[in-house]
Amino acid sequence: MISLSVDLARQPVVVVGGGKVASKRVRVLQEEKARVTVVSPTVTNELKQRAEAGEIRWLNRSFEASDVRDVFLLVIATDDGDTNDSIARLANGVPLVNRADGGTGGNLQIPAQLSRGKLNLSVTTQGASPKLASRLREEWEKQFPPAYEAYVDFLYECRHMLKASPLSGTEKDHYLERMLDPSYLEQEKQWVMKDEIHNKGGGTICQD
Repeated sequence: MISLSVDLARQPVVVVGGGKVASKRVRVLQEEKARVTVVSPTVTNELKQRAEAGEIRWLNRSFEASDVRDVFLLVIATDDGDTNDSIARLANGVPLVNRADGGTGGNLQIPAQLSRGKLNLSVTTQGASPKLASRLREEWEKQFPPAYEAYVDFLYECRHMLKASPLSGTEKDHYLERMLDPSYLEQEKQWVMKDEIHNKGGGTICQD
């Protein structure tokens, strides 16, 4: 199995089920700016509040075959295995299908993930132990604090500045290696580095 990153922004997504697992899936999908519709006669308070706030669409009823029409991603998350099997059989035309219970008919695993701006880390155990995946994510939160968002932006900007510079390939690689030192998480050191590259013909420094 190969891991891929999928842009879900503005894509139509249907989540069938309204329990804790569905709430967790919706939370992730909302972060990815997907257009989420939840189909379930009952939902958690979290999902109800999201629907009332207009963040998601809630169809207060049981699943119908027409719900998978023109859907990019289908998340099957009811607490009944037979129901999930029936829904999966109707999802042949859906590009991406996630079965939260790990049953047959799905082709997508939704990993535990951590985002720090352009940095995105994800892990899945392919259903073997979601708790392990969650624990690893918690460890990443400590290992990669919020400062990494600005740090990765800094690396991105410097890389483009170096591309525009007359420096040799060896010199550029040297700079790229230097910037991987954890000390460059400090904003002051970032500015010193950007100024140094700029003075060597590395283009314009972006202002915050």
